[in-house]
Amino acid sequence: MSASIDKNHGAGRLRLDHLILRVADPEASAQFYRRTLGLAAERGESPFLALRLAPDCVIDLLPQAPRDPAHLALHTDRAGFEAVRTRLRTLRIGHGGGPFVRDGRAAAQYGARGWGEALYFHDLDGHNIEVRTYDPC
Repeated sequence: MSASIDKNHGAGRLRLDHLILRVADPEASAQFYRRTLGLAAERGESPFLALRLAPDCVIDLLPQAPRDPAHLALHTDRAGFEAVRTRLRTLRIGHGGGPFVRDGRAAAQYGARGWGEALYFHDLDGHNIEVRTYDPC
């Protein structure tokens, strides 16, 4: 039996609620993500320190050494993208236009919404973080 999925709405309009990211030091990681991406850390009833991505989505920081590096791809508007680029430069964090490139540039990459401008960098645990915008320059 084959099911047809509407690309615009997914299977029953599924959306990401949370994900768990293994990090060696949740407090240090929360500070890193605040400085680079402007994400606020919060503690609620969950046992995890969480990074708020949106009103309905968080990244839970699991205090456990990562087994494998993760790749997180985040999108924002043009102003947010430029703010991240400026923070990375100010903090002297190597970044580039591809997952394995750290040339200080951004580049066109294909994502969930099509082509956009992206930059990549590593967090404290070696996770590959991608920030992209679909807004024109």
